[in-house]
Amino acid sequence: MIELDRDAMTPMYVQLANALRDRIRRGEIPVGRRLPSQSELEVETGGVVSRRTIKSALELLAAEGLVQGVQGKGVFVIAVPPPAE
Repeated sequence: MIELDRDAMTPMYVQLANALRDRIRRGEIPVGRRLPSQSELEVETGGVVSRRTIKSALELLAAEGLVQGVQGKGVFVIAVPPPAE
């Protein structure tokens, strides 16, 4: 389950991106593996986020060079983020 705080100052999509980034860093989702689908992420967050929020989180990770979408297949991890400071 991914816990997100609606009342936090950090936007929901950033919280979700942070949670996914941490999973990648810890090796829970290794390089070459597919991230959970948008519908799977909706379930993991307890349905508190919209598909647009999930899409924004994935776009943020893609902009960081951590994931890449493959048409018809999903979003895959292509790099591990540096250790958290």
